[in-house]
Amino acid sequence: MKRVNDEELKKMFEEEGKTKRAIAKHFDVSEQYIGKRLKQLEAFRLPESFERLSVKQKKYALAIAEGKNQTDAAMTAYNCADRTSAKALGCKESKDPDVAIAISDLLHQEGIGRRKRIQRLRDMIECQDLSIVGKGLDMANKLVGEYAPQQVEIISDSEIRLLLDNLPQPPIDIEAKVIED
Repeated sequence: MKRVNDEELKKMFEEEGKTKRAIAKHFDVSEQYIGKRLKQLEAFRLPESFERLSVKQKKYALAIAEGKNQTDAAMTAYNCADRTSAKALGCKESKDPDVAIAISDLLHQEGIGRRKRIQRLRDMIECQDLSIVGKGLDMANKLVGEYAPQQVEIISDSEIRLLLDNLPQPPIDIEAKVIED
């Protein structure tokens, strides 16, 4: 059984502005316990940037922070039936600046902000195992956008016919030879 009612604790600390000592006296516990409990409650609070997101976007951001890829996170958040639509949704959500900020804030809150991730990436690149080095370099190149985006142009058959029709025709030099029987 809990010693302290969390809702009452948050109300007393945040809204009423009572000190930890006064709250500890109210619940008949130590000040240290109140400090630890407030820290635990703070760890479970979602960042303010989550307030701008819809419920499904919040689920998507949490799934990404858990380590799922964009497609799996979209399948979880949006209950997609097929991977094609989930892939499109994941791509769309990843480009949304509000979602990106929320994911970044959540990772920072967990103690794995951008700087920490870059340090770990450096450790991967400096590793003795070459397969890990390769993976680290691949991740670093993706991080800074070193890879050129793949561009695919699709030309329809009607466009190909139009191009062929507009090509200059070589002059035809046919000499008529009559073959006698």
